[in-house]
Amino acid sequence: MAFCTQIFLVFAISFFLTTLPSKAYKNYPTPSPALSPQQSSSSSSSSSSTTASSSVSASASTSASSLSILTASVTSATTFEIPKNIPVVSTGDVSIFVKAIMDATMSKTDEFISKVIDKRLAEPNTDIYAKDCLETCKSVFEDAKDAMKRTEEDVKAGNMYKANVDVSAMSTNIDTCNECATSIYGFDPEFKKFDNWAQGIASDCLDKITGQSS
Repeated sequence: MAFCTQIFLVFAISFFLTTLPSKAYKNYPTPSPALSPQQSSSSSSSSSSTTASSSVSASASTSASSLSILTASVTSATTFEIPKNIPVVSTGDVSIFVKAIMDATMSKTDEFISKVIDKRLAEPNTDIYAKDCLETCKSVFEDAKDAMKRTEEDVKAGNMYKANVDVSAMSTNIDTCNECATSIYGFDPEFKKFDNWAQGIASDCLDKITGQSS
């Protein structure tokens, strides 16, 4: 009887040990297969590329937005308007033409000083170099206005040679301001627009005066 009991116990223990691995296997999830070094590197590169692409897109979007804001600021800052043309009575008297042109240009020069130069001088963030340039512009613009007045007198007196000299002086004075502004501000739409307009006026006057003196 004792022998049979021993045999039964040995059989039971053997059966238990036989079934134990399968139970242990069922209790733990099957691990995922490990990636090879090449697969791991490819996955990492793909993730990095996606991140880099997103960063570049965000940066480009930010730059475009900043450029739009800057462009809008420059546009809104332009407060000085240039007339497309100056009405002049059509007569054969060149002195009437020159007087009308010079009077309108002097008026616009005063307006530019008030709306652009004085306004920038009053801004608290204007540095010493910009202030020196703006003060120079005010000074040479006053000289340019004096040259315009002399031009009117010269043409009225029939002294076309002296009128030519005074118109050239007007052009030089206005260009001096433009060069100064370019050195401080780079391309400045307000200064450049006024300079182009004033130089066109000077050129028209010189054409008329030269035509009278020939």
